[in-house]
Parts: sequence; structure tokens; C-alpha cells
Amino acid sequence: MRGYFSTLLFLIAPALLGQSPIYNYVSFNKTLEVPKELSSQRSAVIFSVPNKEGDFVEVGDHEKMLNQVHKAFVTMGVDAIFYLNELNLNASHSARLSYIELFNKRRVKNIIFITKTEDAFELIMAPFDGTRRFIKSGSNAFYMKEHDLYTLLLNTGKEVRRADQELYNFLIPEKPNYLAGVSIVENTLLKNYPGILRRSKLAVERFTKLDTVNINSEEILQNVRAYNAEIDKKNTELAKLMESYPYEYELIDPMSDDELKRNRHQFLLRSLSSSVKIAKQMLDYEVLPSETSFASVIPIMPDQTRVKTIPKDAIVYKFYIRQNISLNIHVGVWDADVSWQEALVNMIGNLTQELNVEN
Repeated sequence: MRGYFSTLLFLIAPALLGQSPIYNYVSFNKTLEVPKELSSQRSAVIFSVPNKEGDFVEVGDHEKMLNQVHKAFVTMGVDAIFYLNELNLNASHSARLSYIELFNKRRVKNIIFITKTEDAFELIMAPFDGTRRFIKSGSNAFYMKEHDLYTLLLNTGKEVRRADQELYNFLIPEKPNYLAGVSIVENTLLKNYPGILRRSKLAVERFTKLDTVNINSEEILQNVRAYNAEIDKKNTELAKLMESYPYEYELIDPMSDDELKRNRHQFLLRSLSSSVKIAKQMLDYEVLPSETSFASVIPIMPDQTRVKTIPKDAIVYKFYIRQNISLNIHVGVWDADVSWQEALVNMIGNLTQELNVEN
């Protein structure tokens, strides 16, 4: 089965991707070809499980599944040194680059995706190309899908044994090593907003569409077009919500650091999305093991706030401002919320109060 692996796959916004497997937006060469260095080099596992629905949308349970997966990998001779929740990988562009840097630093040579959906399990294994694409364009990938995890791992093990690779991985950890939130703070975390914003333009990145060029699969093309239609709606809503920002701002398409400097954009609005616990870790907040929930400060205009308590595993969004010269990050008060719209409204409201804007 021939396909196309989008170089923009991991730029997909988590808010839109939701619980859809990433494979809805990609295709590749689905084979039973085991990566040549699977039994001799390190692997990293990116996993996805359904969220838990309730009063809050929370990260789904994965420990039991991954214990079973890791036990099988040990038997196969697969040295899976990291297990990373896809939610955290896609928390932000900065987070994604930090995880990739870690993979390269630890000499990861194979990438494994395992996805649990409502009615099936899917597994992909391929050589890791060291970039945000993860899989080199045009590469074959081992692919298998079964209705239960036991059968998936049993059949995968059979194919690994059939490949008859020489085993070099002998010091495999007994339990899965879960990656927590990597820091995306490039310099200093500041829990305020700079007063210079009163006279400086804030650059606001639009949400990014996926490229439809060179997609040969009609099914994937339809998925990407549907995704892009949602991006258009989000950008319309973003423009509307930003009208309440009290100072000068400009909606821009995503730029590199060099492009931001050339265009004299000193401040950039960014966001991340993950569980409250992981989002705080990524922003260098201290998170104690005993903490089960966190308080978000919700602005009540013009000069009051209220507290909203959110469980640690609930999925939230947090906006912050990056200073593009010093690389400092300004987060203000902790005002993460359960939708990107609410989080943006919170950020604008709290910034307005902090800088004493007259209404």
C-alpha cells in the first residue's frame, strides 16, 4: 500500500486533532518490514489513547497498556528507552523540537507509534530520521492493526522473529520510562507582562493549515481539507477574540526567529496544550507529587478575578508571550483553561488588569 507522509504532520493543532489518530492525516508504505536496527539500536515510543470524558476532558489511562507493550518489547529485544504521550509531543512547536532534540541526543534510531482507538490498536515501526517528520519521506514502515492488544503484540513478535535480526539489546529496562514535560523556557520565566506592551505591537500567529500538495490518497486529501476548513474557522474566531486586546497587535503567519527579527516583531503570542501538570512542567513551574488540582485565575472585568479549580490530568490551554530578543517568556498569572478560546480571553483579561488599562 503506497502513501504519503506529510512533513507537516506534527504541526497539526491538538485542539483540532482531538482523538483522531494521526494516521488520519498521513499515509505511507504499509509493510511488514521490520526496521533493520530494531534489535540493535534504541527506540522511542509515541503512544495515543482515548481521553477520559467527564466534568473535564482528562488524559486517558495508559499505564496498563504500556506495561503490556513494554513486556512484549523486552521479549522481542526492542530497547524502548522512552514512552511519550502524543498529546505532550504536540503540546507546542517548541515542545516538539525539544523532544526531538532529546531523541537525537540519546541516539534513538527507531520510532514506534502505538495508538489505541475505541475499537482497535495500531502499531507502526520505522527508522527515525532525526527530524520533526520522524519518518523519512518515501520510507517503508512496519504497520499492523488488530482489535485487541494481545493479538497485535503476538503477531508483531512473530514478524520480528521472522526477520531473524542479530540481538544486541541486552540491557533493556524492566519497566517503561515515561517522558514528562520538557521545558520550553528558552531563557527566563517571568510571571508578569512587560509594561512595554503598552507601546509595542504584539505579533499573533495564525493557526496553520496543512499543505495539500503531493497528496495522492483521496481519503487523506479529504481529511486534510476538512482539517483546513476548521483552521479557517479558528482563525476567524481568533481575529474576533483579539479585538478585545487593548494595545496594538498584528495577525501574522508563522515565522522563523530570523523572520520575526527582520519584521521587527519583538513580542509574540504563543500557546501550549496538555494536561495541567505537564503544561506547568513545560513552563518550569514546580509541580509537587501531592498536588491533585490547580487553580486558574479567571478575570472578571474590570478589576476582579475568581478561581477555577482544574484537575491535574485535565487537558488545558495556556497562552503566553515570548520576547523574541531576550527569549524570556511572560506568562502572567496561571490562567489556563479547558478551551483555547477561554484561555485566550483569560490571558487578555488578566493582562488588561495587570497593566491597569482603563476601560
